[in-house]
Amino acid sequence: MKYVLVDRFLELEAGRRAKSVKCVTAGEGFFGEADEYPPTLVLETILQTGGTVARLVAAPGTRTMLGKVERARFPAAARPGDRIVCEVEAILSRPEGTMCRGVARVDGRVVGEAEFMIIYLPEALTPKESPAAREQRRLLWQSLGIPWDGQ
Repeated sequence: MKYVLVDRFLELEAGRRAKSVKCVTAGEGFFGEADEYPPTLVLETILQTGGTVARLVAAPGTRTMLGKVERARFPAAARPGDRIVCEVEAILSRPEGTMCRGVARVDGRVVGEAEFMIIYLPEALTPKESPAAREQRRLLWQSLGIPWDGQ
């Protein structure tokens, strides 16, 4: 993942649900004339939250990736200064992946909703991680408030 959009996890139940927060700032450079946070980045925030829910129940060393977005809608826009709260729940888990449902709100107003599948990559398709990348991931998880189990 090139950009981490989640600023903090507020609640986290591995394999079940998570609640995260993303603080939208004008300095992010994503804004045009409409001064609206792009819906694709609202979706990515929901997906990153759901990916963490699914990742924490996968077997050690398993990598995850987005399999598909079943549906998504964005009934309102987020703007600079808004605090987006994402709530994601796992609705179906199978050995090949986890189906999730998520909603993003600003002050109770829905700015995004999605149903999506996070899939687990087979070991043969999982690249080996360098010690430097592993340490970077550990520090990232620590900064987001995610328990580190060495995976």
